[in-house]
Amino acid sequence: MSLSKLTQTCFSRHQAKTFIRLYSSDFKSLLGPPAVANPYADNGRTRFAPIVPINHGNVFASIKLPINETQEAIAFKSEVEEAPKVEKLEESPKIEAEKVLSSPPPAPAPTSSAIDELNSLKDSLEKLESAASKSSSSSGGSSDNSDPGNAEEIEARRKRMERNTRIGAYVLFGGSIIGFISFCFYYGRAQRDEFGNVISDEFSGSFLAPFYRIANSFKLWRDYVVEPAREQLLPDPLPAPYLQPKYTIVIELKNILVHPEWTYKTGYRFLKRPALDYFLDVIGYPNFEVVIYSSESMMTAAPVVDSFDPKQRIMYKLFRDCTKYMNGHHVKDLSKLNRDLSKVIYIDFDAKSGQLNPENMLRVPEWKGNMDDTSLVDLAELLKTIHLSDAEDVRPMLQYYSQYDDPAKEFRRRAVYLSQQEEQKKQQPDDSSMLKRYSGRLFGSRRHVNA
Repeated sequence: MSLSKLTQTCFSRHQAKTFIRLYSSDFKSLLGPPAVANPYADNGRTRFAPIVPINHGNVFASIKLPINETQEAIAFKSEVEEAPKVEKLEESPKIEAEKVLSSPPPAPAPTSSAIDELNSLKDSLEKLESAASKSSSSSGGSSDNSDPGNAEEIEARRKRMERNTRIGAYVLFGGSIIGFISFCFYYGRAQRDEFGNVISDEFSGSFLAPFYRIANSFKLWRDYVVEPAREQLLPDPLPAPYLQPKYTIVIELKNILVHPEWTYKTGYRFLKRPALDYFLDVIGYPNFEVVIYSSESMMTAAPVVDSFDPKQRIMYKLFRDCTKYMNGHHVKDLSKLNRDLSKVIYIDFDAKSGQLNPENMLRVPEWKGNMDDTSLVDLAELLKTIHLSDAEDVRPMLQYYSQYDDPAKEFRRRAVYLSQQEEQKKQQPDDSSMLKRYSGRLFGSRRHVNA
């Protein structure tokens, strides 16, 4: 039996490796030199020392011992010293192998050096544990308010912090007041002309004039955002000998005359409503004073209006900056048009847009891009009938038709009905009813009959 098999049989694997590492220089195999180089014969190789865990109480520590000073190495070294030399194994290997197999392995005996090292480690751990307990007791004692000196120090610190907080609040409040007054006196001072003379205003002579000027500037800024851009949106009516139309039609652009549309093929564009040219020819100058009053911005809506009205039948164009912003809606204020409201007709589909002047509003259905729509033809006939009636106040007529969902459709229905009544009257003429004959002209029945 070889020495390596004998070693594996007698001892554990770890002890055999330790034995071979310690005495690899004195070992000689009976079978001759080994074919594989011994890795432990290279002194240049380094091995990390094993970590020996030690659990002492609640403290867990680990130390690193040299590989030749571990308990296994020390215990095994004494056994090797007492064992017979290798030369005897060379003489009678079988007899020595039988002796080793028959004898039980001796128990490892700890040496005095390992015990002393463990005792010193234990003492150091006890010192660390005592130092930790002292630090915890000192921290606990510092948080305890039972010490009168410590309590007085904490109270003094609290009062000092409270005083500093109060002083900081006073400084901040006083600085804010001084800054506000300085701001008002600087930006609220009276304006001067090019020669340096003070320009008097309605606040001159008052001690609080700078504050009044600051408040007035905030009001002007709010009016710039909320109120229309001008107090008078339209110029004065045309004087003689120019022809000023009697009635003014104010009409919304979006979803009444055109409809915005976006597709992947064409992008963003406006669809022109069917019969729009006929509608503008009927209501355009000189029959009516047509005003486009839209909630769209001027950069978007102005080119659209110019594209479908090359004949300039629309006299004025008002856009978003001329509206009044109320509760998230752009409202049209007809009182700023510089026109007589009894002769103003406002056409829109959104009731909130005309909430300031509901009696002047003719509410029509919203057009959503249907190219088979012919409502503008009926609406043009309704407006032409109002023009021919020569009424002094159009608001009662507008209120009557506004009670219907589609005023133009209702007007067409009444016109057809009146034309039928007039046909019956022709068969049975009655000259006594002049009012009925006039009403037939009022609602356009003669025009539909001729058509």
